[in-house]
Amino acid sequence: MLKKLLIAMVIALFICVALFEFIFQDRVQNWFSDEEDQIVFNEIDITELAEELILSPEEETDESVEEEQEEVDEPGDAEEETIEPSLDDPLIGMQITDLVQEYGEPTRKNPSPFGYEWWAYEDSQYYTLIGVEDDEVVTTFLTWASLDNRETILGESYEALNEQYDFSRQVELQIDSNQYQFQLTEQDVRMRPLVKVDDVWMQLYFDVHTNELSSIRYLTDELLVKQRPYSISYRGSLLEVEEYTEEEWREIEEGQERQIFFFTNVLRDRHELEPLEWSEEVSEVAYLHSLDMESSQYFSHTSPNYGELSDRFDRGEVQYRLAGENIAAKYVDGLAATEGWLNSEGHRVNVLHTEFSELGVGVYRDFYTQNFMTPFGF
Repeated sequence: MLKKLLIAMVIALFICVALFEFIFQDRVQNWFSDEEDQIVFNEIDITELAEELILSPEEETDESVEEEQEEVDEPGDAEEETIEPSLDDPLIGMQITDLVQEYGEPTRKNPSPFGYEWWAYEDSQYYTLIGVEDDEVVTTFLTWASLDNRETILGESYEALNEQYDFSRQVELQIDSNQYQFQLTEQDVRMRPLVKVDDVWMQLYFDVHTNELSSIRYLTDELLVKQRPYSISYRGSLLEVEEYTEEEWREIEEGQERQIFFFTNVLRDRHELEPLEWSEEVSEVAYLHSLDMESSQYFSHTSPNYGELSDRFDRGEVQYRLAGENIAAKYVDGLAATEGWLNSEGHRVNVLHTEFSELGVGVYRDFYTQNFMTPFGF
């Protein structure tokens, strides 16, 4: 009797499971198929991908470097008058017709790796980049040489802004049916926290050595997901950026080289240092090192193909009295890389070195190289 009862219970249980699966088969299928959509991308720790180097040649000669005679489009040369962009308005969503009417034409325009075009408003006292896509503003990057006496949060202390915005290590957003979650490390929260204000994302870049807000990046939901500046997990699909030709990439890279150069001089002005001059020959050396690192998949001042910085300067026929190098990789762009250099003691020494007089910048994809140099006779 007991045996028959057990058999009947097993049969009943089997029928219940089959019936449940039949009724809820669509939901069960979704449960298992969704697992494939939950992918986690981990960005490389930026502090592990930035290095600095300062060197002097072992043997000095009396030969001096001839000044570059070719005319270079120097940032800040434009005489066109522009109105200082407001730091209280992120400008997101503004139409370009209103942008031109409000602030005039930019000093320069450069494409970005994310589909929008950077409009640069350059001045020795401020540096504002406005990203335009489909005739409207989708992102802005704001920084000033002086962080004092401004009606803005630039220059505010980390503690004050943390109290105001309550920085978090976990940030979530949704675009249509797609759900995204950014996971910030402790270092991310300390150096570049992310907050949302009035439907606009605000990425805050702090100078950890002064504890002050150094620059601000505003951006839309879509652009934040495309850039993925932090580790991200998602359910649904990611927003991807378009592919570019080699010619288009070179135009993007040249724009970033100029952005790094100008931003570096804004930071030097902030610390009451003389601006660096652009060096085309040093930039070529820097570009070839970034290209070599990406092509050979290494990250170091020592190239397995071309040796140390001194070897690369010799190969480029660059004569110098003092030289230095900063490298970075896997940053969103050159602006973020420059803020990263500012927050590392060794890189900061190069950026704010009192004896350097010239700078060359080379960008290849997401590898960045700064080569600083002082020629003989300086």
